[in-house]
Amino acid sequence: MNKLLTGIIAMASVGLSMQANALNILLTNDDGCRAPGIDAMYRALTAAGHKVTLVGPLNDSSGISAASVVVPGQALAVTELAPGKFCVGPPQGYTPPAGKTSAIGTPVDAVNVGLDVILKDSPPDLVVSGSNFGENVGPLTQMSGTLNAAVRAMFKGVPAVAVSTAIDMDLIIRDQQAGYRKTLGAMDDTARFAVKVIEQASLTGAEARQACAKSKHSCELNVLGLPGVNGLNLNYPPLKPDEVKGVSFAPIGNWDRVNFTSQRGADGVVHVNLAPPSTPTEVQQKADAYQLWQGHAVITVIDGNMTAPQAVQDQAKEMLQGIKP
Repeated sequence: MNKLLTGIIAMASVGLSMQANALNILLTNDDGCRAPGIDAMYRALTAAGHKVTLVGPLNDSSGISAASVVVPGQALAVTELAPGKFCVGPPQGYTPPAGKTSAIGTPVDAVNVGLDVILKDSPPDLVVSGSNFGENVGPLTQMSGTLNAAVRAMFKGVPAVAVSTAIDMDLIIRDQQAGYRKTLGAMDDTARFAVKVIEQASLTGAEARQACAKSKHSCELNVLGLPGVNGLNLNYPPLKPDEVKGVSFAPIGNWDRVNFTSQRGADGVVHVNLAPPSTPTEVQQKADAYQLWQGHAVITVIDGNMTAPQAVQDQAKEMLQGIKP
């Protein structure tokens, strides 16, 4: 009887702890509001007790980077799939303006709609973007809709976490369907890993803020325990949990196994193709893409700010001193 009572008390304590640390989360992605990755992330976050509002692009927007609507007055279609789940896309009958490359219903549009409209009266503690089908490391981060949705949230003052499930490139080249299945099979594990990271970071952050308050020191830590609106970029390998080699904390590098390049064919037409990767240098082996390729789950701290470090800015100022318009 005592063991049963102890077990019940322990379960209740866990439940209360989850409620105390529950976050209000805006969830988005770039693969589309119905994609399996965002579904896995939604299920994992809600199972952990978080309040989740899903606002994603209507269509697959992979590789669209930070593109968004920039035409004042342009209408967006916001469709509610189910309570708390929304898709953002072009209005019915939309045609892009003549002579203009147009982006509408993008991941950044979804974040803007989520923050400015749907959650306007209940601002989220955190934005989560993903899980993406395919890694977002190295040069791929520049073109990633997943990562740039997170960056947009950070620019709007909300910390964010980008989440991606990697592709086994060797397998998918040999057998496309088998490669797809392998990445899809790792999405639930990716989502569970992301939830662990978010919960440990938010708990540590809460403790740090409490310590600051007690000591009457000012410390500007966000819900992830990071300064300002800094966030995280998480990449998980397409492996079973017992095959993952651990966690690597690594910066975004300039090497990747996935390299898009423009090439002119014999017919004179320019095509975009994948080029073989170069041999990574010692420095590149310490960065995100190589660590992921080696089977690690990779965590990278991101700030979304393109400004160079102050020392570099000071150097440029000195070099260009006296220049006039």
